[in-house]
Amino acid sequence: MITLPEYRVMGEDGQEYGPVDAKQIRTWVAEQRLERKTPIKSSEMKDWVFLGSLPEFAGLFAPTAPPKPKRRLPLWPLAMATALVAGLVWLALKKFNQP
Repeated sequence: MITLPEYRVMGEDGQEYGPVDAKQIRTWVAEQRLERKTPIKSSEMKDWVFLGSLPEFAGLFAPTAPPKPKRRLPLWPLAMATALVAGLVWLALKKFNQP
């Protein structure tokens, strides 16, 4: 006889709920009572994991969009400002070092 795993979930209130079967977990996800980051533990596991990390439930959640790449500022204005300041310093030193 095949024994199906039972699950326990950790509610936002810190209380454990269960044991329940996979069908009940799917129902709670559909009712938006559980989310991808809900802690869950099956009867076959000794540690808590996130619900979305379990292959049997991962497909219940919409895929997350990859983070947008950070917009990089161009470096040429900084290079131009550095060259301008260096030129001004050179002119100032040249002027003050004249006999």
